[in-house]
Amino acid sequence: MESAMIVAQQSVIMLILLAVGYGLYKGKLIGDEASKQLSDIAITIINPIVIFNAYQTDFDHEKLHGLIIALVLSFAAQGLLIGAAAIIVRSTRKNFEIERFALGYTNCAFMGIPLVQATFGPEGVFYLTAFITAFNVFMWTHGVILMSGGEKKTAKQRARELLKILFSPAIIAVILGLLFFFTGFRLPDIIQTPLDYLGSMNTPLAMIVSGATIAKAGLLGCFNNKRIYFLQLFKLIIVPILLAALFVPAEFCGVDSTIVSTILIAASAPTASSTIMFSYKYGKDEKYASNHFALSTIASMITIPLILATSGIMTNLIF
Repeated sequence: MESAMIVAQQSVIMLILLAVGYGLYKGKLIGDEASKQLSDIAITIINPIVIFNAYQTDFDHEKLHGLIIALVLSFAAQGLLIGAAAIIVRSTRKNFEIERFALGYTNCAFMGIPLVQATFGPEGVFYLTAFITAFNVFMWTHGVILMSGGEKKTAKQRARELLKILFSPAIIAVILGLLFFFTGFRLPDIIQTPLDYLGSMNTPLAMIVSGATIAKAGLLGCFNNKRIYFLQLFKLIIVPILLAALFVPAEFCGVDSTIVSTILIAASAPTASSTIMFSYKYGKDEKYASNHFALSTIASMITIPLILATSGIMTNLIF
């Protein structure tokens, strides 16, 4: 319950920052190009720095064991999200690719890192990297196939996609972070301090970009579409509650509650911004994708604390 209160408080802060981004776009202080550039900076530089910094801790077997457990839970959670999306959205529906992607993939880095960082600190981000890894593996395989319509690819094209997974900024940050974690090597303060400063930009930058994206998409479209309400209810409440119930036995078996709550936050995060980017890339309806992102991002400020509170109640009832 304490974690839920911290996340609720952080959600209010993030909502205010979201409103700032919305106002900046509406006031024409941020345009489409600037918004895209800030998004690229957050994804390719700031997020990886936060991930890398999470590994700047002394090695111990308990943390390594926890990271392995986090990986298992993350792949299971991501698989469940994708499977649930395939069940609820029929392939005969218009824009089914966007709907399945919007339900199956969360903004685990963009939104997850600020929330986890505020709630559990570097330790939480350390375990969150497991979910980010699972997300990237699934997105660049299943996600690409889904949004591209299962188009045939040559061995060379598939090799390129594999390289995209291995050399995405988040995965590189995980690999470098693990190297530093295992070897105990630390960067000198003159380098680490600027990295810390850059990492502290993550929350405000992520929320300002999200607010600008919502302003660009327009609030009217997402609030007037009953289909989006139904799908996001399923994504933000029903599936996370199911996951919370499945994770309770993990805590019963002695898994650290920080690990469980971190993965639950990542799985309960709103629709991934990648939904919009993939829609652009593969010629889908990017406006419909933006409407999912907008409603999901706003609603998640309420639903994530509720999911954590529900998880805490479930755990207390069993224990």
